[in-house]
Amino acid sequence: MVGFKGSGKTALATKLVRILSSRGYRVAALKHAHGSLTLSPTDSAKLFEAGAAVALAVSQEAVEILERRSLALSEALSLLRSYDFLVAEGFKESFPGVRVAVVRSGEELEKLAHPLTIAAYAPSGSVAGASVPVYGPGEEEELAGLIEEKAFEPPAGLDCGSCRYGSCVALAAAVLRGEASPRDCAVLSSKVKVLVDGKPIDLNPFVQNLFKRVVIAMVTTLKGVPEKARTLRIEVEE
Repeated sequence: MVGFKGSGKTALATKLVRILSSRGYRVAALKHAHGSLTLSPTDSAKLFEAGAAVALAVSQEAVEILERRSLALSEALSLLRSYDFLVAEGFKESFPGVRVAVVRSGEELEKLAHPLTIAAYAPSGSVAGASVPVYGPGEEEELAGLIEEKAFEPPAGLDCGSCRYGSCVALAAAVLRGEASPRDCAVLSSKVKVLVDGKPIDLNPFVQNLFKRVVIAMVTTLKGVPEKARTLRIEVEE
């Protein structure tokens, strides 16, 4: 969801998460917060605001984690890649996936024009001069259907420059046009996988090749290692 402040992005995102979840999908949600997070007055938030480096609240149904660190969009995409759908709010300059523009006027829609925009949502019910389908209140089910049809796995978001499109957003636009595949992303198609505490770490092609050459060079000197091993897995615990 992209849109200007107060346009209704969160309200629409909430409805789409509910609809897609009701259709049997595992849905992740991501919000771009400008500035500091506004925390709810929960006990875990109080502990975090008191100075805890990390605060966890654990129940039988959910886990809340508050941690003092930043997270790049590429890192968030990597963490959430196992879900069927990611409903993201914000990141209008950098999100490499299909977009729904939440707008209050044709002028706002024009300002948010982007090759990855597949639809507009107008809380008021109509927008003049739109070049994409416009949905309004009561049409969220139909909008979710369009998202099911058009959405695809987004590129890694690293903008490593290794694909012929030059950027992740440009590659995503080519995927939407039917001219490319998400696997044209050099990071997603990598055969070198690194997991830290079970979390995948996306690697650009230079780092992939560095890992591959160094590790293979070390391992092949060990006794008992086949000359042409097809798979290599290393686990390091501390």
